[in-house]
Amino acid sequence: MKKIVCTSLFFVFFFSVSSSAQHYHYYKHKHKKSHYYHFHQSNGISYEFFNDYENDNQFGNYRLLPSNQSIRYNRVDALFLGIGSDFDNHGFGLFDIDGVSIDGYAGYSIGQEEWQYRAGVSKHIGRAFLFGAEILNTTTTDDFWRTSLTENTLTSLTAGYDYHDYYKAEGYGFYSELELGRFMALAASYNYTTYSSVLNNTDYALFGHGNIERINPAIDARTDKIYQESIGLKLTLNKNSLTRNRSFTSKLAASAELSDAKGMKNDFAYNKYEVTSLSYLKLDRSTLLKIRLMGGSITGQAPDFKSFALGGIGSLRASGYKFYRGNKMLMSNAELIFGDIFHFHGGHLDLDGLYLSVFMDSGWTDFVNNNSKDPFSGFNNFNFDRLTHNIGGGVGLSFLRLEIATPLEGSEGFTTFWIRLNPTF
Repeated sequence: MKKIVCTSLFFVFFFSVSSSAQHYHYYKHKHKKSHYYHFHQSNGISYEFFNDYENDNQFGNYRLLPSNQSIRYNRVDALFLGIGSDFDNHGFGLFDIDGVSIDGYAGYSIGQEEWQYRAGVSKHIGRAFLFGAEILNTTTTDDFWRTSLTENTLTSLTAGYDYHDYYKAEGYGFYSELELGRFMALAASYNYTTYSSVLNNTDYALFGHGNIERINPAIDARTDKIYQESIGLKLTLNKNSLTRNRSFTSKLAASAELSDAKGMKNDFAYNKYEVTSLSYLKLDRSTLLKIRLMGGSITGQAPDFKSFALGGIGSLRASGYKFYRGNKMLMSNAELIFGDIFHFHGGHLDLDGLYLSVFMDSGWTDFVNNNSKDPFSGFNNFNFDRLTHNIGGGVGLSFLRLEIATPLEGSEGFTTFWIRLNPTF
C-alpha cells in the first residue's frame, strides 16, 4: 500500500512539473521580438524539460535565500505537499491587487510535522524598478546549483539519492531590484533570519536506499540555532542569455551577503561573496562548448553551513561529496558537447537528440585565517598546482544523461558513474 501511494504521488508531482513547464514556456515566448534572441544551446540537445520549471536562484528574480518548491520529497521533509509557487517569476503572482503581486506557497511537511510557508508582496514602478517584502518559515537548501530541485526530488523518491543538505529558515525581509536596460540588473535586500538545524525524518525510497540515510548536517558544530541580520546585494549581467549572433552568449551573477556591519548584533559576524559566470559557444550546428566559472570568499567567522564545499554531483564529479571545504573557493567546469551524431537524413535511423560530451572539472578550496575584510585576501595561497582535476564523458538523450568521471593523476578521488536527469549547468 505504501508503494502504491508513493508511486501515485510521484506521477502527481511529474504532472505538476510538466504543466508548469508548459505554462512558463508560453510566458517566455509571448514577449515582443527584437534584434536580440534567446540563446538556444544546440540543435538536437534538449535541456528544457526540467529547466523551464526550475527556480533559477543564481540568475532569476532576486531573493537572498534560495527558492524551494511547493511539492517536494527529501530526507528531512519526507513528503511536502503545498500550493503556490516560490517566486519563480514575479509576473506569476498568486493574484494581483491593483498592480500589487502576492506570491509564495504554503504546505505541510510530513517529516517535520508542521505547516510551512513563504509569502511575499511586490510591486513594479514602471518596467524597471521592483520592490517587495516577504515572510517565511520553511526548510530550504543552498545546494540547488549541484543538482536541480526537481531532479533531487525524483532521485530521492525513486532511488534514495538525496544530494542536498537542509536547514530551517524563519524570518522576514525587504528587497528591491532595478533593471538597467536588457543586460544589467541591480538588487538589494534587508533580511532578518533565524536558522535552525533539521534532522532526518525518512529513509524511504521506491527502489533501493541510495544515500538517503546520510545524516543531515547541523548548521554549525557549536549551535543548532543562529540569529542573523544581513544586507544582500546582487549584480546580474545578461541573465536572460540574450545574443545577437546566435552563436555565443555569456552571463554573470555576483552577490554579497553582509552580516558584519556596524550596528548588527549577530551570532556570527561574516561577509560572503560569490561570483558565477556561464558561457556558451556554438562551434557548429551540433557542437557546443560550455564553461562555468565560480569563485567565492568569506571574511570573518561564518557558521559551518555557509562555508564553500566542492566534490560530488554537479561540481567535481570524481571527488567525494563535499570533500573539499573552505572559506575561499575557485571552480571551473568545461564541457564539449556533440549532438545529432546518429541523425541520418536519408536513412531509417533517427535518434534526434542523442549527444556525447567530454568534460573537465577543476576546483580548489582552503580555510584562510586572517582578520582582513578584503574579499580578495587569502587568494595568495592559491596556485594552479593545488587545483583538483576530474575528466570524463557522457552520453545523453533529451533530459536523461549518463556520465563517468575519473580524477587526473595527482588528484584525490575515484572513478564515478552518474545517472542524471538534466545537465550540470
